[in-house]
Formats: sequence, structure tokens, C-alpha cells
Amino acid sequence: MLRAGFSVVDITPAPGLRMEGMPNPPAGEGIRWPLCGRTAVFDDGIRQAAIVSLDLLFLMPSVVAEMRQAITAGTPLAPEHVMIACTHTHRAPYVTAFMDDDTVFSYLDFVRARLVEGMARAISIRRPVRLRAAGVDVPGWTFNRRQIYRTDMGEQVGTQGPETVKHFVRREGPEDNELQVLAAQDLAGNGVGGLVNFACHTTVMGSEPVYSADYPGPLVGTLEDQLGGTFAFLQGAAGNLWAHDMSVENPSLRGGAEHATRMAEALAARAADALADGGEMADPRVGVARRILRLPQRRPTAEQVALAKWYLEEAPDDVDSDEFIRKLYGHPYTFYNNGAFADEWFSREIIGMWEWQRRTGTRELLEDVEVQAISVGDVAFVGYPAEYFTEFGLKTKANSPFANTFVVELANGWHGYVPTVEAFDHGGYEPRLGYQSRLIPEAGDAMCDAGIALLRQLGKSK
Repeated sequence: MLRAGFSVVDITPAPGLRMEGMPNPPAGEGIRWPLCGRTAVFDDGIRQAAIVSLDLLFLMPSVVAEMRQAITAGTPLAPEHVMIACTHTHRAPYVTAFMDDDTVFSYLDFVRARLVEGMARAISIRRPVRLRAAGVDVPGWTFNRRQIYRTDMGEQVGTQGPETVKHFVRREGPEDNELQVLAAQDLAGNGVGGLVNFACHTTVMGSEPVYSADYPGPLVGTLEDQLGGTFAFLQGAAGNLWAHDMSVENPSLRGGAEHATRMAEALAARAADALADGGEMADPRVGVARRILRLPQRRPTAEQVALAKWYLEEAPDDVDSDEFIRKLYGHPYTFYNNGAFADEWFSREIIGMWEWQRRTGTRELLEDVEVQAISVGDVAFVGYPAEYFTEFGLKTKANSPFANTFVVELANGWHGYVPTVEAFDHGGYEPRLGYQSRLIPEAGDAMCDAGIALLRQLGKSK
């Protein structure tokens, strides 16, 4: 019989650390739903696998490799049988150099030490369990944030733009409204824990100066109150999704702790109802597979580098932002509201990518991109190390042989945004070349094909 163990450790730091993922980030002054590291271990007597969920923005693959080694040392787990995924909260300290701030390595050391404790605890409390899993649609909580507008360059995306203006055409792509949940009970019927999966950018808390797990915090807390044990949140393919409905006026008023609480309670209620209708999983054997892809980066042109240097060194204060973006980028928008902050940021990004690539000594800079799949009976978890567009998540699930498939972005690293090929034609923030979006346009399809192949490989051994 399958044995499972679930644990949680608090990784909230002392006040004073700046928080990653926003322009002009504030330092944490308090806490609204603490940052946690949550571990789930599955053991069928032959194979073991673990999934770790971290309330952090994202981690580099090298940091994930180091953490895998640390938390599996002296355990029956192989490092490559562990999936480490970030929830992508924007209210946690810097664990990756981004924008103008550096990695806080002392905080990373603290997180690693806590995760060692969490893994040891989860392994020590493994017990026989019965599993239930369910998926249910919960519309109205996640929205595609890539709005298409009519321009003199054709249909173009202005990310996070309004839909109440005359030149708005449509949203570029769909949203993924499916909520996935897995729950474990011991043989006496007591809740042991579980995993919940939803695709929506973890930015509901906005720029509030508090450390926060954002909406996944109250979501897992509510599930724990209702079902018992320890739950962990896994972020879905949400690279182009967020919580704001831009078809209404003043959508920004719908953010903050109140909205996060309403969202969490609604998702938890639907998850509990769906589980109540689900049957117990038979023969939940464990499987693990992974593939390493070598994917090239895009390269800035000499003209882009020269223009970026001009902007940073010589541009007048009254430079026309719209005209500059068209020259540098070839599209009319980054975000819908262009401005000096984004112009300066991406000028530095262009030069930074050029410096990185020219110092490698190779014709092109390739990144090792790990795609991983873990199966537990009729449930599969497929991890993509990127801010992954939801179209790929939907395609992965549609082609999976498993009854329930959790698509997990920011798993085992971060290689920036990975948009669809269509998104590169439309422009906008997510495909704009920089550290945050650097792989070739075909990367998303290559990763998706690998994920589907791994799921089919594991499906044959069920």
C-alpha cells in the first residue's frame, strides 16, 4: 500500500528584506499568510518521489540542484525524484537576481536548512494512505492578461491593458479554469494532507509591504481546516494569466487581502465538493521520469544594443516612449501603458543579454531545461521550469493519459517566460527579450512535447 507523509516549515524571514517581482519593491514590514515550504513524500514500497512547494518567486536550476542534494542526503530519495516548485508569490525575498536587486544568499541558506528539516519530517511520518483526486472548473477567478488592440502595425498585445477602450479587439488566448486537487487519508479516515493546483499569477496582494503567500496561503489553510493534514499549492501554467478582469472599470480595486481571501475560500469550497464526489484511487504506484532539453537563447541585434546604450547614456528627458519602443522592440507595446521605467529596464536587459552571450565563447548560448513528470496512481504532475503560457498547460492536460494531470510551472528552475509562437508576433511584455524572456520562440512547443512524452511513458507503466 502507498505510504505518504506531508510536512510544512515556516520560511518567513525577519522584517526588512525587499520583495521580488515588482518595480520599486518594498521591504517586508509584516506578515499576511506566512511564507512556507511544504513537502509531500510518496512511497509505494519500490519507488519514492517527493514534491516540494515553496512560497517564493522562482529559483535558478543551479539552486534547485543544490537543494535537491541537501534535502535528500541520508534519505531513500534520489535527488532527481524530487520536484521543487515555487508558487510565484511576489511578496517574498530575492532568491534570484532580478531587475536591480541581487540574490539574498543568507536567506537562501535559511530556506535550504528549513527544507532539510521538512523533508526529514515528511519521511519520518509516512503512513499508509488512501487517495482521492478530482478536477473541477472554477470560472471567474483567473483571466488572460494579454489584450490585443488595433494599431497601425496590425493587431498587437498591450499586456495588462483595459478592455473598455474602442481599439480593444480580444484577449489573445484562453484561461485555464480547472482546479486540481489530491487528498490523502490514513486508514482510519483522518486527513493526512494533499496538493492543490490552479493557474493564476500570484499577484493578488499587489504591492502591499508584507511578506505573503498571497492567495495560495488562505487556500491551503482552508483546505487543511476542511479536510485535515497539510496541503501544498502548485502553480499552474499561468505565464499569461492573472486575477484581474480587465473588462470592467477599475479592476485594480479587486486586489488585496480581501480579494485573496474570497478567491481562496471559493476555490477551496469547489475542491472539497469535487473530492466528495470522487472515488478512492486503486493501486497508486509511483513513477518518475524526466528529460533535459538543450534550448538556445534569442540574441539581441547590434542595432538593439546601440539603441539601448544611446537611451541609457544620451537620451533626452522628453524622449517619446512609444517611438523608442517601436525602434528597440519592433512592437508598439511592452505593457499597455508604456513609460520610462520599462524603457530603462529593458535597455539594461538588452545590454545584459548581449554581455552574457558574447562572453560564453560559443556561437549560441544553450540552456539545459529540465522537464519532469511524477505519477502517483491515476494522478500525474508534470513540471515545466518557466513562467509557462496557459495554452501549453491546456495542451498537456488534453494529451495526458492520466485521469488527473497537475501542470506545474516554475518547477526545478526558471528559464524566464516561455510564450507561444503567436505571442512573439503580437509583442507585449512576456515575449520581450531580456533576462525574464530569453529562450527561442519554439521553446514552449519543445517543452510541451517533452512533457506529453513523459506522461505517456509513465502511463504505460501504470
